Amino acid sequence: MRRGVLLGLAVAVAAASIAAYYSLVYLPGQRRPKVVVYAYLDKITGIDPSIEDDTGIPILGVVYETLVRYDPATGRVTPVLAESWESSANGTLWTFRLRRGVVFHDGTPFNATAVKVSIERAKKVYEETGRGCGYIWEAVEEVEVVDPYTVRLRLSHPARMDLMAAAIYSAYIFSPSALARAGANSTLDPKLEAWFNKGNDAGSGPYYIEYYSAESEVRLRKFEKWWGWSLVSNPDAPDVVIIRIMTDPMSQYNGLLAKEVHIASSVPRANVRDLAARGFQVINVSLFHNYLLLFNVRRYPTNITAFRLAVIHAIPWDELVSVALRGFGRVGRGLIPYGFPGHDERLAYSYNLSLAKRYLEESGVPPGTTIEFVYQSDYEENEAFAQLLKSRLAELGVSVVLRPLPWTAVKDAGKAVWEDPERAPHLIISDWWPTTPSPYEFLSIFQSTNTEWNWAGYNSSEFDELIDEAYKTEGADYARALQLYAQAQRMLYEEGVAVNLWDEVRPFVISPNVELPREALNPLYIYVIRFELVRVRG
Repeated sequence: MRRGVLLGLAVAVAAASIAAYYSLVYLPGQRRPKVVVYAYLDKITGIDPSIEDDTGIPILGVVYETLVRYDPATGRVTPVLAESWESSANGTLWTFRLRRGVVFHDGTPFNATAVKVSIERAKKVYEETGRGCGYIWEAVEEVEVVDPYTVRLRLSHPARMDLMAAAIYSAYIFSPSALARAGANSTLDPKLEAWFNKGNDAGSGPYYIEYYSAESEVRLRKFEKWWGWSLVSNPDAPDVVIIRIMTDPMSQYNGLLAKEVHIASSVPRANVRDLAARGFQVINVSLFHNYLLLFNVRRYPTNITAFRLAVIHAIPWDELVSVALRGFGRVGRGLIPYGFPGHDERLAYSYNLSLAKRYLEESGVPPGTTIEFVYQSDYEENEAFAQLLKSRLAELGVSVVLRPLPWTAVKDAGKAVWEDPERAPHLIISDWWPTTPSPYEFLSIFQSTNTEWNWAGYNSSEFDELIDEAYKTEGADYARALQLYAQAQRMLYEEGVAVNLWDEVRPFVISPNVELPREALNPLYIYVIRFELVRVRG
């Protein structure tokens, strides 16, 4: 009863919010603005274009622009703020020719200086504080302004700067005027980050921030001077986009039915088919977002390869997606998601209890052994998988203690593997998505230097060297780099250090009066909707 009342109140508040908005901006005789409400599951962790590396992505990807955008269909990048680019033969000199006639939301012109300031800030913040994803610019030694519309990047080693410039974090270009507006003395002045995270923006994208509340909603308004409107030729694009934070999936479902939500990213999977039957459009997007089960290789008994393989072959791979995800996913193959560079369909495990028992005998681990399994508590798919695995391991005589925890506690438990392996769980789930379209994004998790995310505690100098060589080879010989990444991925597969449980297929549900083309959703730019391509009918 209480749950139903709360959901009803949430919908009522949403309705009142939209009604209040119309009363403020819509006057008799004026055209009624086209409004789209996008229901998003997570509170926003930040919107600083250089530093944010988490749930601020649906705002950053609309308000700001990168030099180029990754196209998963071709594996190449397409123009955005850069119209063309080229690299030297040895891959250490990259030249980007910039789009003319672009202005930022504050009216200042876009030019090469803005690119220089943006790249240098993201790089410096990461180097000096470890925050953000400025490592994408690690190879850049100098950003040279050749002329107002040409930028040259000089690198310390060959690198695929076209792919780096398409990153989902720390690749956004902002107006240098933001420093003066924030009262900042330098790009590293904390005042600048605080200014951004108060809801101020300095982007050039098709929409600008009109109202910002990290915990409730973000309101974006159409930027009429955006350079791309003539290219998309979409008179039905929304005038206003409201990104509403709705952390209860059922409230997103009810919001759609009440016509107070137009696009929902996270309705309960059990309700998706019901909505489709009611006339809602459903677009299933195979995201580059997967769920990794990591084994603590520094604690008995998961420090034994044969025991890890016993657990892996006790996973019911044939029913994993149907039970845990209600069909919305792909069974994992290797650690790199389907459709992503370096994905290898051959790296598959089978559900085989007989084989699992043989591995268990080989491991020497006695029956009745108990292991601990930690996972994030508010993800229903984690709980479903945990119960499934517990029941199958019981058939092997292995007991599993389940510990669902909030995200921050999960992260602390994972990092403990380097300080006190006995305090870290035997098994832990981490969901992961990349910053750049490179296999490095998924495999570097397991380098011994990555104590922030290597929750397996894996330490192999051979693996580390393979990954480092592959990363530095990408710019000079991409095919060779992929071969090296393949070797590294197979090492993890054969040793059973971690497994990719599933690649997420995310159902976006759209109301009948809104047309959301598939090209508005890109699996790399997770949860970003290109609203300039959306059409609002009626």
